[in-house]
Amino acid sequence: MTVSLRARLFALWLMSLFGSLVVAVLILGLFRQTASAHRERDRAVAARACQAIAMHYDFYTAGMDVPPDSAIFDAGLRAVLLLALRRDRGVIGGIQPLDGPPRAMLGSRPQAWIGQITTQIGDAIAADRPAVTSNGGFFDRTTIATCPLGGALGTPVANLAAYTVLQSDLLRSSFTRFAFGGLAVLLATLLASAWFLARLVLGFSQRLAGVEAALQADRPGTLALTGEAELDRLITALNAATTRLDVARARIAESERLAALGRMAAGLAHEIRNPLGAIRLRAESGRSGDATRAAAALDRILVEAARLETLTARLLGFATAASVQPVTVSVDALIRDAIGALPATGVMVVAPESGIVWTLDPVLTRSAIENLLRNAVEACGEGGTVTVLAAKAGALIVTVSDTGPGVDKSLGDPFEPFVTGRPDGIGLGLAMARDMIRAQGGTLVLAPSVGGAVLVITLPEVK
Repeated sequence: MTVSLRARLFALWLMSLFGSLVVAVLILGLFRQTASAHRERDRAVAARACQAIAMHYDFYTAGMDVPPDSAIFDAGLRAVLLLALRRDRGVIGGIQPLDGPPRAMLGSRPQAWIGQITTQIGDAIAADRPAVTSNGGFFDRTTIATCPLGGALGTPVANLAAYTVLQSDLLRSSFTRFAFGGLAVLLATLLASAWFLARLVLGFSQRLAGVEAALQADRPGTLALTGEAELDRLITALNAATTRLDVARARIAESERLAALGRMAAGLAHEIRNPLGAIRLRAESGRSGDATRAAAALDRILVEAARLETLTARLLGFATAASVQPVTVSVDALIRDAIGALPATGVMVVAPESGIVWTLDPVLTRSAIENLLRNAVEACGEGGTVTVLAAKAGALIVTVSDTGPGVDKSLGDPFEPFVTGRPDGIGLGLAMARDMIRAQGGTLVLAPSVGGAVLVITLPEVK
């Protein structure tokens, strides 16, 4: 099972995401623990401050002879608050009876606290013990402590209690800034890594697509470097392999050319030997006979000479490299011209109209179709039918089919020069037609068929 580079990079990013989530959970867990520790610390600070007020109140009221309802007594209570809370910054305190307003207060208290402080004072006096409560969440928490005053020494004022209020905002603490800073860094890292990996994958995919497009060409040549070190190493190796492959192709082409030349020489010798033998035989017969016999011999000599001339002309056409001159033409008109060049026979040629207009070399294409039609007409014989169909499917496709016996498979490749199944044939028609189509970047193949021969021309639009 193969895994793409994109999938591996995505898996790597998922691993980093999982690690970041684990770290985030740990940071949040530490934050919650820290918040709980802050809450307990606030409760301890508020309770300690309230006890400090009670201790200083006991000391203040011990053996005093000031009336408890005088202004001097209330001023002393304020001094008690100042002494008790001098070291606790941010703590608000006060001394308040159960059924009245505060006798002394240090700091202002919001209206929202009054009801809770009064209720909690009543609870502390009724239970004769301190009470501590916390309200709010992590970011806005209020801790209130109340404790009854008097103790073992007694008190000149009945039902009197002290309260302390501590308000805290965990969002402003150093650890909170550290925790949220860490989460922000994790989020930024995840986003940056996702952007980087996406850009890396997209860039790599685009470069790889360019390399694939270049490799899909018939002759890719030397591939350009992409700027990706790893990919460029592969491209360099491919370029070296392409160079070696071109050398091997050149050697194979040379070998094939020499082999084709040998086959052509053998076929040419065979094709020339028969007419030359006939010419020699007729010449000897004409010398030893009367005038009538000599005239018949000369006529036969002329026929064989014409055959040699035709063979020479076709060999010259086969050996000459085709020059492509593309023109936009009607395919139907091109097929009609090729049909019109055929000699009159008893074969029916059918060519339905296609309405296709295509850019191609009309001379080479018409000559190729004409060669295919001549072979098809000669293969069908009297009463046969040849059909020419033109279609368009990304490329121009021209199909020439006949009702003849088909191509004899024992002959081998029918596109090889001098391969023919007819005793009077030369065997260059299909070879020449294929070269004309190849010169335009197309193909000519023998398609499988049940009866008769089916030859298919595929031509791209020549630019």
